[in-house]
Amino acid sequence: MRIAIANAKGGVAKTTTAIYLATAVTDRYGETTATVYDADPQSSASLWADAAETDGTGLGFEVRPANLSTLGRLAAQGHGGWDFVDAPPQGRLLEASIRSADFVVIPTSDSPLDLQQAWAMLDEARKTTSAAVLIVRAERNTTAFKQTEQALRDAATPRFDTVIPKRQEIKKALGSRPARTYEYRDLLNELEQVRRDMTGEER
Repeated sequence: MRIAIANAKGGVAKTTTAIYLATAVTDRYGETTATVYDADPQSSASLWADAAETDGTGLGFEVRPANLSTLGRLAAQGHGGWDFVDAPPQGRLLEASIRSADFVVIPTSDSPLDLQQAWAMLDEARKTTSAAVLIVRAERNTTAFKQTEQALRDAATPRFDTVIPKRQEIKKALGSRPARTYEYRDLLNELEQVRRDMTGEER
């Protein structure tokens, strides 16, 4: 299954989500089952992988740079494992990232501005594929989080049940292999169900 992690808003944990999901897949199924394609010009996923190699741990999966040619080739070919495309915030690379994907995960914080961007991204992604919003860096006991959940319910927005809370451990994992995947394991469970629904395979 190929999943694009996309949002026109920067700083909403797109790269973190891609790396943690690939780690969760690798933990569950072993190495070579996940690949991250770094389509963002900032190269955050590639820098993360390079830092992990430098400290001697590695990530346990491959991070590959992706350009328009790469994404076009991906869109035309089948795949048996899990591919995660860390998409850029705009432009032709974003469009190509979405076209290459079976499903789009749209991370958003509980900021009203982030949520508006997430809705815009959702509308764009659903022109060509399925998509859902993922709340990240959440603080459940805040008014902002409760208002975000209510706004998503009121708009009948497709969203994951999984919520990724704000965690210092996740923030500090930048540049190394995550020791734990926390709620990203639950997100992977939901994505596995999405894959089963798409392919008709049984549990």
